[in-house]
Amino acid sequence: MLELIDVHAEVEGKPILRGVTLQVNAGEVHAVMGPNASGKSTLAKVITGHPDYLVTSGDIRFLGESILTL
Repeated sequence: MLELIDVHAEVEGKPILRGVTLQVNAGEVHAVMGPNASGKSTLAKVITGHPDYLVTSGDIRFLGESILTL
């Protein structure tokens, strides 16, 4: 259903995600946990296409289709 494939992203030229891969299938629930400043909010902003965050490589797919250009 939702798939991140080796996603690398940056903000203001600074790399912030380095090779995140995740697959969430229909009916599954995943929790992203970690200490402060570990990238949880950053990951959410990259997935939702926040304009300050640039995916430099990899792909984010929803239902098999890339959502990076949305």
